[in-house]
Amino acid sequence: MHRSMHRSPLLIALAAALALSAAGCGGTAAEPRGGRAHDSLADKPERTSTPVKAKPELKGKIRIGFVGLNDQTAPDPLMGDTVYGADELKKRLKLDYPNIDFEVVTYPYKDHQAKVKALIESRQIDVSVESDSKFMWNQGLSEDLSPWLEKDKEWSKDHYVSPSLFTGPLEVDKTGQPVNNALPIAVDASGIYYDKKLFQDFGVPFISDHPTWDEIADKAKRLTGINPVTGETCYGVFMRIPSDHVGYNVSIIANTFGADMGRMGYKEYLNRVSLNSEGMVKAANYLKSLMPFAPPGMIQGQGGEKWSTPRNNIAIYINLPAIQMQKFRSLKLTDRYDVAMIPQGLDGSGGFLGGIRVQMVKNAQAKELAWEIVKWMSVGNGQRFLWETKTMMPVSLKALGPDYKPDALDEKMFSMVGQAQRMSPIWFTTAKFALTRAMEKVLLKDTPAQEALNQAQQEVDSEFAKMKSVDPKG
Repeated sequence: MHRSMHRSPLLIALAAALALSAAGCGGTAAEPRGGRAHDSLADKPERTSTPVKAKPELKGKIRIGFVGLNDQTAPDPLMGDTVYGADELKKRLKLDYPNIDFEVVTYPYKDHQAKVKALIESRQIDVSVESDSKFMWNQGLSEDLSPWLEKDKEWSKDHYVSPSLFTGPLEVDKTGQPVNNALPIAVDASGIYYDKKLFQDFGVPFISDHPTWDEIADKAKRLTGINPVTGETCYGVFMRIPSDHVGYNVSIIANTFGADMGRMGYKEYLNRVSLNSEGMVKAANYLKSLMPFAPPGMIQGQGGEKWSTPRNNIAIYINLPAIQMQKFRSLKLTDRYDVAMIPQGLDGSGGFLGGIRVQMVKNAQAKELAWEIVKWMSVGNGQRFLWETKTMMPVSLKALGPDYKPDALDEKMFSMVGQAQRMSPIWFTTAKFALTRAMEKVLLKDTPAQEALNQAQQEVDSEFAKMKSVDPKG
């Protein structure tokens, strides 16, 4: 779900993030190219994590497809930091499995679905690290992991940061029952960020740790105008609105208002989607009510260029990823910027959840070894690779080992993950773009929210009917 500001994409992953999310919903987070660190961590002698023990006796060959990862470790041309790639991942793997021959095939997010499908059908990979596990399952490209989950004593749901990472899988079988064809390896969630200096300049109290939307609107209004200290124009709120970002923003607000987030189906046209419910209409109107406190051009993605710079003029930034705090830490800006939780819905959830998942491909040549690497990525030292190189946030703190102690900043990030709402059919292709078009009408053409969302619902229903009519197995 965060590309409109000046920042390094390596510190914001998710996966194709908050949006090339685990659902393959479209890019909400910047695409990770690899991780950053100031020294190589692969040479540390002790690499055994708590849930998954090193197994140096295993032998064979495993080929891994990894979306969004660089081939080689190299300095970032803009920032100068080391960007770790597939070569570093192989070093980490070899420390635990010295007798397995590893090959890592990398490819970018652009057209990633076609690329991973071609890799699998040509039998070039056994394990896939992808952002679109639903596509993989529906195309018959990934294996149901249930037999391995049931018999493996090292793996457990209890290893994960939040139950929502695992207990809300996106894939279902023909009867509507969940299918575990992938395990999470990287996650991100979202929060409401704010510039403490601007609050102090205007004499406005900081945002509560758990605010309401009314509090956000009130403070955005009070922080819009001429800064009494600097004399510069300040805007109370900013969020990513262009393209499908508007749909994500409306949906996290609607979740707070108790809107029906829908239910996943075996195929997209079997998804149950409700875009014109009372909660969605209320959220659309709420989003529109914030526009007077936003910089001109926000609907075109403009106006937030000064965010996280010394001349920032944005007080509140809604729905930024949790790992954004890593950027502020690296820039030594944690004294200036802080984050509050997204207001929760009736079930206690709030905020976007995005991520990347690891899967065993259907035609893997050595499935027992493939499962071992799937598990290693999800609850083993693969988590250390992601976190220590600052590629993205881990899904298992236990996998970071008994010596890992999260600091206060880490705790905030994981708190956002812990309350993130589960994936919704509203975030998938057909519904997402119908909702985007509806919100453009609401925000740009002053179309009443109920009318625009009714039209969006009709679009979705019509498109689903067409999908079903041409599906020979429908």
